[in-house]
Amino acid sequence: MRVILCAVLAMIFPFQSATAAEVSIAPDRMLVVNGQRTFIIGLYENPGDDAVLDEVARAGFNLVQCSSDRAALDRLWQRGLYGWVNIGGRTELEEGDAEGIQALKDLAAKCGSHPGFLVWEISDESLWGCYLNAYRNQNTLVEMANAYHASAAAQAARMVRGYRAMKEIDPVHPIWENYAAGNSHEQVAAHAQGADIIGADIYPVMPYPTRPVDVSRRGLGYVGVVTTKMQNTGPEKPVWMVLQGMSWGDTHDLFTHKPEPAQYPTCEETRFMAYDAIVRGARGVLYWGTYLVPKDAQIWKDILKIARELADNQALLSAPDSPVVPAIETRIFGFVLWDIKGSPIGVQALGKVVDGQTWWIVVNELFLDFTYTLRGLDRLNGVTYVETTTGQTATVGGGALSLAIPKYGVHVLKPAAAPGVSETR
Repeated sequence: MRVILCAVLAMIFPFQSATAAEVSIAPDRMLVVNGQRTFIIGLYENPGDDAVLDEVARAGFNLVQCSSDRAALDRLWQRGLYGWVNIGGRTELEEGDAEGIQALKDLAAKCGSHPGFLVWEISDESLWGCYLNAYRNQNTLVEMANAYHASAAAQAARMVRGYRAMKEIDPVHPIWENYAAGNSHEQVAAHAQGADIIGADIYPVMPYPTRPVDVSRRGLGYVGVVTTKMQNTGPEKPVWMVLQGMSWGDTHDLFTHKPEPAQYPTCEETRFMAYDAIVRGARGVLYWGTYLVPKDAQIWKDILKIARELADNQALLSAPDSPVVPAIETRIFGFVLWDIKGSPIGVQALGKVVDGQTWWIVVNELFLDFTYTLRGLDRLNGVTYVETTTGQTATVGGGALSLAIPKYGVHVLKPAAAPGVSETR
């Protein structure tokens, strides 16, 4: 079966060759791979079981974490999957670090020419190391704060130095750094000078229901908030968001287990978090933590399902954003205006231009059902839209488009006259 799959993939991906991938970043922050705009659908887990890796490829993932071993890259590339290599803190260079520069040259020589190699990743959540060093080595809060800021600034300087060295060695492959959602804007901005792509991980579904009021699933909309925070931190850089692929109850070292099953994101919640990141500007989503869950678990099946949907919508997700930014009006019960000044979450919308036609992706980041109205669509008057999942329809009139959307709902609105999008990888 694997032989047949590889043969099929070879026909689907005719650009496979022995030459290195051509990778660049478009002015609108979309990754361009071998001349093709590419929305990233990534997986941190690199399954040792070939059958599971085949399943990952069939689901439409296009990027998987990988060691720097060329045989490991070959294993991915045989399935049409690109690999990213985590090189940790190797770009944290001191002045005159000839040994460190040689290590980067060795890595580039090993991976850089492989057609399935796409991206370097550097230290994950590197600022937490600065926190821990300050906490362990200082006594008072003031001392810890001062030590943390000094450590973060010094680390940023080392990372920028290593970034410049790596770009001279390998100017083709981007460098990506992932942060924690709680890292400050200022310090991420300083560290981001040492990367081409930035992002953050956020896993908002809590491990167990809370009592007496269950708020354990109320933080889903903050995926979008953190995406916007990262985009504001590095406005010219792509943002890739790392999403929840496990339950916090699976992390034995972080949470005390209760005598009740840990809870996981539902399929609907997993879908919402992906599209929430997308609407807020993410140019890729990646899943962490799936190594903790059995491959017959529902969350694994759900992630594969959502990855397949994203891959099938690749032409939409990688399309240019519409220049039209609508004003969004929301009403609860269909008629009561909902307008909370300063709220970071709400109904969000992003237009995409596919083959000259404007599509809309709309998400509801709140735990209430709403009717939303997109205003300012005068150029689209008379266009009828179809929601691709529910079949709901609405026509733009007076520059406005209105539809009802459930809590944590997602709408993908296709012009009725437009053909469906299909996977383009």
